[in-house]
Amino acid sequence: MSIWTSRRNRAALLGCALALTACGGAGPWTGEDTSPAPTQVAVTTDRLVVAGPQGYCVDPTATRDRGETAFVMMGNCAAISNSRRAVQPEVNAVLTASVSEASDGRSLRESIPGLDQFFRSEQGLTLLSRDQDPATVTVIDSFHQGDVYFLHARDTGQGTVDGVGDEYWRAYMDVGPRIATLSVLGLEGQSLSDEASLQVLRGFVTAVDTANAPGAPQTADPLPITTPDQGVPVTVTRPSDPTGTPLWNVGLFRRIFG
Repeated sequence: MSIWTSRRNRAALLGCALALTACGGAGPWTGEDTSPAPTQVAVTTDRLVVAGPQGYCVDPTATRDRGETAFVMMGNCAAISNSRRAVQPEVNAVLTASVSEASDGRSLRESIPGLDQFFRSEQGLTLLSRDQDPATVTVIDSFHQGDVYFLHARDTGQGTVDGVGDEYWRAYMDVGPRIATLSVLGLEGQSLSDEASLQVLRGFVTAVDTANAPGAPQTADPLPITTPDQGVPVTVTRPSDPTGTPLWNVGLFRRIFG
């Protein structure tokens, strides 16, 4: 399969988020409060909802919905809305959610037993790497809780966008027929402990899971679907682990900033 993406576009999107969240504040104030920033958004053709923990809001300018896949960026609500009245998160970080194509009926949970071995293999490290070089990536920790797989890694690749730290926590989870890849990225030069980052990620997982639970109110607004006319196609393979168990879903993981 091919996923449309662009390293230049990704750098520009993250640059916007860094400007919004820098120094833990809301950035330059214009003298007036603007419209509240959305706390959740519906993406893809089946309206999967991406929501964040309290204090984090969707940055519409850095969010892309292409119908089959989507990318959502979230940051400090006060910064994104340019409002001093908006709730701010306890932990200053950039959150991203990458939503895969719909599956053919199989789920991430089927592959969890093989993910530890896969992500520590050369092929898995290459998939995680910002510049597709397995030597730049170190998997620090990983575990699964229920049907959610958590990964803590460090990426020193040359493709690192300025202003973001090398380490991140990430979660992979099934959301309906899709896989959501949720990441918490600390800002370079700002202290973000492993415990705080993981706590934010757990809150992110809970928010997404709750927003998509059966019977949950559908209050999230959809974004206009964008086309990949400015991106370049990236071919993603469908690897298998040494035991022969197909890791079909790894091929659906969209790499977002490592």
